[in-house]
Amino acid sequence: MGKSLLGHLAPALLVVLWSSGFVGATFAAPVAPATTTLLWRYVVAAPLMLVVVLALRRRYGLRYLRREAVLGALGQAGYLYGVFRAVEAGLPAGTAALLASLQPALVAVVLSRFGRKGGRRQTAGLAIGFAGVALAVGPDAVAGTGTEGALWALAGMLSLSAAAVLGDLWPAAEPPADREYDVLDSLAVQGVVTLAFFAVVAFASGQAAPPADPSFWPAIAWLVGLSFLGGYGMYLYVLRTRGPVAVSTWLYLTPAVSAAWAWAMFGERLPLLTVAGFAISLAGVLLVRPAPDRGRTRRDRTPEGARP
Repeated sequence: MGKSLLGHLAPALLVVLWSSGFVGATFAAPVAPATTTLLWRYVVAAPLMLVVVLALRRRYGLRYLRREAVLGALGQAGYLYGVFRAVEAGLPAGTAALLASLQPALVAVVLSRFGRKGGRRQTAGLAIGFAGVALAVGPDAVAGTGTEGALWALAGMLSLSAAAVLGDLWPAAEPPADREYDVLDSLAVQGVVTLAFFAVVAFASGQAAPPADPSFWPAIAWLVGLSFLGGYGMYLYVLRTRGPVAVSTWLYLTPAVSAAWAWAMFGERLPLLTVAGFAISLAGVLLVRPAPDRGRTRRDRTPEGARP
């Protein structure tokens, strides 16, 4: 797939593959706690990525490892742990989606404090996108079951937001002279860091052992192939080529697309309000989106020492 074609398809792939994580979680939930599922997702994914980068003889400096470790701890470990704990606490999916949808506006506001002005069009797009999410999740959004789940969901949203903002403001490490760092490198380093995080949490809580139910492993394969390699791969790609506000805004579409996954695979109801909310969110996203990078790297477009 050429760079220009991937640049055009990447946001749509991001939405579909990011939404697949909710399906994988649904597969695993009846047979394993969330912590167990998250641990084994990375027990499979992280060594796989290590084998690939070692086979390709990738080498990383301390500065690159430190930056990617922090971004992985926030964007993967912190985000996923918050979302899964919110679901375990009984927070309805619609409420979790609505709280997560505060992220694009938060990222835009924080970046505006550092001179990243978005203008009226971006503000309008963010507002329209959020309105679409509120419509898509419908009455579920106000059917909360207490503060614990909401606090976990907010913590996950804040963690992913911090990763998006830091990734924009923290200057990237200088890559080797013969190549650029790419999504593969980020996935490998961040995957190892996230594995370490969930290993500590799982062993501390006594939830490290996988269940005996064989249906657990297809769920893990789904979460590794589609959600980790696909979802996070596309997230990092869109983040690098279109920026943190754009990648966050595309996630407005994931609640409705997750509902479509559930309708297609589990026979769950797909209300017309969800479809209408998707259409409204899409309109907001299209207002915010910048043009793809047309094959240029962020190093080509920013002065030395500026944001990556």
